[in-house]
Amino acid sequence: MAAAKIPVRSLADVRVALRALTKSGQRCVHMKTEGDSRRRAILSELNGLGLTASVWLCRHGKDEVARQACLEGLVPGMLDAGVVRLVLESDETKDRQDRKAISSLLRKAGRPMFFEHLRSYEDPALWVSDAIAWAFGAGGDWRRRVAAMIEQVQEMEP
Repeated sequence: MAAAKIPVRSLADVRVALRALTKSGQRCVHMKTEGDSRRRAILSELNGLGLTASVWLCRHGKDEVARQACLEGLVPGMLDAGVVRLVLESDETKDRQDRKAISSLLRKAGRPMFFEHLRSYEDPALWVSDAIAWAFGAGGDWRRRVAAMIEQVQEMEP
């Protein structure tokens, strides 16, 4: 799981830059469906935006267990970084579980943070985390291309 940190003052410019990466008729950019030359161009554009991100890893056979463990790292990390709004890519099969886990983590921390789920085509800023997570997971040269943007990588236990 990756989370990009985009300052509010940069958000509009980031969205414009990312929208410009879509092809005619394309609603969003999603790394797993792009060809290698497009992937390189997307990652190059992201590097030029000066964004940062954090990555949480959990090696577990069940996706829902790994996702829960990653959220347990992500939410406190975002609170500590002063994040006031967390947007997750919507996946109808996971949204309810996410809301429950995040609400519980926020109650436990005793600190508020607005969070919501949006579909990838609703906010181009979501494409940043997708691209970084994809490149990090792909490893090799792809990981090297995003290394300068990644502030931290944290291994989580289920």
